[in-house]
Amino acid sequence: MSINSPLVLPGTTTAMTSSSPNKSVIVLLGGGHAAGKHTAAKALKHEISALIPSSKLQVEVIDMNKFNSECNSTIDSSQYNKDKVDAITVRTEEIPYPRLKPSRFSFDALKQELNKSLISPTDAPQKILIVHGLYALYDKEIRDMAHIKVFIDSDPDTRLIRWIRRDVLNKKSETLQSVINAYLLGARAEMSDFIFPTKEFADVIMPRGAEANAVRLVIDGIMLHLVDKHLQPERMYLPASTNYLRPSEFGNFEKEKFDDQKNMFYSLD
Repeated sequence: MSINSPLVLPGTTTAMTSSSPNKSVIVLLGGGHAAGKHTAAKALKHEISALIPSSKLQVEVIDMNKFNSECNSTIDSSQYNKDKVDAITVRTEEIPYPRLKPSRFSFDALKQELNKSLISPTDAPQKILIVHGLYALYDKEIRDMAHIKVFIDSDPDTRLIRWIRRDVLNKKSETLQSVINAYLLGARAEMSDFIFPTKEFADVIMPRGAEANAVRLVIDGIMLHLVDKHLQPERMYLPASTNYLRPSEFGNFEKEKFDDQKNMFYSLD
């Protein structure tokens, strides 16, 4: 793990802290197509739920595809003319494709749902809201609401292979040609134009998808925002065998916060 030079813009994290009357913690997981955002969200929920009883902490996962006004999937590969496009041999720059833009997602609807989730009785368990999606880090107001912002990355070839494995081999919901068309004629440009630039807003960057140590690092950050200090690391509910990143002594890393005080992000190289 290395701490890199500043890339988080000053003032982008004005969200509520654990001392705020609102106890909920918002975690944003953004990144490229088939980079592992959904996998990371499930892993975070599973590990947190295994460490802390649901009576003490509630974990909710929110998929941004729910707010996609155009289609249910990340990219509707049926929009391409498969009879005229050979995705393997064609020169993609000669073929016009629909510009996939962030506007197909309703950020206002997502903000409304987050605000509703943030409202809870004072005696209710604290909430952890995990939002994952291509544009989880795109909207400034949503970033300002968040406590931890994560960008999940991977090289383009790996992401394409994961996409094929997921939709062609496992789900069998797409053909190989439709996935390659969608990637070459839409997703690749969308990644460079709109998604990759949101990386600079991240507190944590996972360069190789949802790796176990990267997930544990994010959990470290979440624990620091828990209102009940007895639930924080190396205390009540953490088993002795837990492979935890933070050392047991109260050292410098224990004091780290995922905010813009130091204008830095964490990259797991």
